[in-house]
Amino acid sequence: MSEETVNLGEWYSATQAAERLSQNSGKTIGISYPRKLAQYGKVRTLKVTERNILYNKQDINNYVVEERGEKSGRAKRQTARPKTKKKLVA
Repeated sequence: MSEETVNLGEWYSATQAAERLSQNSGKTIGISYPRKLAQYGKVRTLKVTERNILYNKQDINNYVVEERGEKSGRAKRQTARPKTKKKLVA
């Protein structure tokens, strides 16, 4: 079996990741939230044991948790076609 060297300075525990997400977002984020981000493929993980997962610092540092619907609402507005004015025919 080959051994891999892991730089622990590049990874957060679930508690550390939640604290950093709280700082980024300006609100309290629970320790289960990083796990959900990992399930959705938003952050990279490193599975240490069955019950211990580390979260990539760069991914967590760049992620900001927004209120529900804010991201999808902003995306819809950005992709929407501009309204055109209808001409009145006399």
